[in-house]
Amino acid sequence: MAEAYINGKFFHSDAEAIVVEEGIITKTGTNAEILADLDKEDSIIDLSGTYTVPGFIDTHMHLLGLGQFLTNLQLDDCESLQEVIDLLRQKAAVTKEGEWIIGRGYNEDNFPDHRRPDKAMLDAVCPNIPVSLTRACGHAMTVNSKAMELAGIDADTAVDGGRIEFETGVLEENAIPLIHKAWPKDTPVSVRKALLAGMKYCNSKGVTCAGSDDFPNAGEDYRLPLDVFEQMSYREEMTVRINEQCEFGSPKEFSEFLDDGYTTDVGNDLFRIGPLKLITDGSLGARTAAMSAPYADDPSKRGYMAMSDEEMELYVKLAARFNMPAIAHCIGDEAVDRVLAAYEDVVLEGNPLHHGIVHCQIMRPDQIRRVIEKKLVCYFQSLFIDYDASILEARAGKKLAQSCYPFKTLFEGTIACNGSDAPVELNDPLRGIQLAVTRESLRFAGCSMNKEEALSVEQAIESYTEKAAEALFMEDRLGRIAPGYYADFAVLDTDILSCDVHSICEAKVLMTIMNGNRVYQYVPDDHTGR
Repeated sequence: MAEAYINGKFFHSDAEAIVVEEGIITKTGTNAEILADLDKEDSIIDLSGTYTVPGFIDTHMHLLGLGQFLTNLQLDDCESLQEVIDLLRQKAAVTKEGEWIIGRGYNEDNFPDHRRPDKAMLDAVCPNIPVSLTRACGHAMTVNSKAMELAGIDADTAVDGGRIEFETGVLEENAIPLIHKAWPKDTPVSVRKALLAGMKYCNSKGVTCAGSDDFPNAGEDYRLPLDVFEQMSYREEMTVRINEQCEFGSPKEFSEFLDDGYTTDVGNDLFRIGPLKLITDGSLGARTAAMSAPYADDPSKRGYMAMSDEEMELYVKLAARFNMPAIAHCIGDEAVDRVLAAYEDVVLEGNPLHHGIVHCQIMRPDQIRRVIEKKLVCYFQSLFIDYDASILEARAGKKLAQSCYPFKTLFEGTIACNGSDAPVELNDPLRGIQLAVTRESLRFAGCSMNKEEALSVEQAIESYTEKAAEALFMEDRLGRIAPGYYADFAVLDTDILSCDVHSICEAKVLMTIMNGNRVYQYVPDDHTGR
């Protein structure tokens, strides 16, 4: 049986109506043409003039981490340190003996005094309950004494590529996994529950496909999330297609993964292996991103690399040997330099494997030129403009800030695509589209950045659809509303291509279709996923 969607307006299409059969768009045309071809048992959905876009593709996020964030203590709305402490106290009142309190989302830059929580504050509220509160960026964490005890951290504990402040309970970068290893162990049931919660939230925002980094979130072994993903895809339980961005704790673990027969494109179109993912430095907000010069607002810091050049080179060469692209998280310009050096002898002309960089934030003009010359795939997050517009010049300095977040230049020079890095920022492509176009913060009035790097509305939509599909090697079946493509699309209440650009984020997703199935339906006052 076919389903016809009529009386619609579609992105990059003159059609008024489309036909979906067995998860595939089989026909597009006028209402009259489509209705004339229907059988009596076929169904008709009247779109009533609404605007339909291809299902949004979030090219870099952490689906498992998003699901866990949604089910743990959420601190992203806190506007003061006292609000963090108050939420912690409420959570402690209902926490059972032996359980952890795990929270995420605070950002001290949003607090009047710019103070982050410390160990003494957490101890005062939870002397016997282990507590870990992760900063919004995911690159810094504050823990209490009980958590340190369970993790085996003392005043003499040290790590490479990270930092432990024992007195304050602050951990950065490679120190954070010490706490992760002490958390309650995930199970197939808990992982599945978190993935379902994350997919439900994505669907509510029109997202039907994602490049997702999930392996390190479930503990020390990649096999648990991998097994759950494979089971869910075989059972067709997934409502978001996942291209797994594979992160590992060591080159040895990566080698074991390859020995097990996994590499890019293994799987199916519900869950498939994507690129190798490397974390090379930290974040701008936490001042842990590796910079070639000291931070302008804190000359004592330059951030640091999370892995050595030798280890990075080993990963990249091993991936290339198995025809697997590598994509590297690099936010500071020093990290960009190191990644470009690691790619120098590996990336072939035209970059057929789609090696790439993730975030594309602090970049000098010479680096931008090299990225485009190498045709590296660029995974940017326009959602970051919302917060980073308020700190960019202060952190990076006025001169360097002028070439940062060069989204338009990258979009026009190579394959460049959009995402959220959820749960760092919650998926919201409509918000991301507006920020890519206006380059103006929504939460900090008067804050903007490099408006010459603004995308057009059409380009911004493409960064979540056609360009995103191309980055994931899925442009022949995703990212367009056309015959032969998967029936993955989102119905909006507003034509975002022609509305006021400052109101794009106010548009609502009315319905999300994935693989021909309705996976989300808008209900007024429904706060899906939160």
